[in-house]
Amino acid sequence: MKFKVSTKPEALSNFSEGASFINKSGIYDITIKFASVAVTATGAESVNFNVDYAGNSQTLYGPYVTNKDGETNEIGARVINGLAVIAGMAEGAGFSIDKEEHAVGKDNKVQEFDVITDFSDLTCKVRIQEEYSINPKTNEIQQRLVIKEFYRADGASATEASSGTGIGTQLAKVEEKYASNV
Repeated sequence: MKFKVSTKPEALSNFSEGASFINKSGIYDITIKFASVAVTATGAESVNFNVDYAGNSQTLYGPYVTNKDGETNEIGARVINGLAVIAGMAEGAGFSIDKEEHAVGKDNKVQEFDVITDFSDLTCKVRIQEEYSINPKTNEIQQRLVIKEFYRADGASATEASSGTGIGTQLAKVEEKYASNV
């Protein structure tokens, strides 16, 4: 083996410190470039986010908002509803969805998406949690980055944005207790 131990500071630094991409649990300042509705082969719908974080583009695969039977997925719908509130959407408003083409991925391949335009170019905070599971088919450990919640750029949760009070209180609690949980 050619590998040798090094005690130099650059060899001991944590790769995730100062990283310019989202790769672990935490709260991140992002700009949602566009959010798109994706439909699985079985008919379940999710909302995925192409974001800018620290000057780099990244896709965050978002929550399912409907199950394959067409019923609302309460957990995913709550996350998207919270985002809609911090985006300033009014009670009872529907989403504006347009077909748009965007260059995505490592190869910048142009693809067509059903984009929720209400979220385009929205600057906000997102709480991500790492989750691990075992793939039953391959018996391998899989990592997922799960979107838990969105906050307004000033730190307001959906509840705080709606009421106009306690701005940042919930974020401070979450940051202290849960932000780095795996």
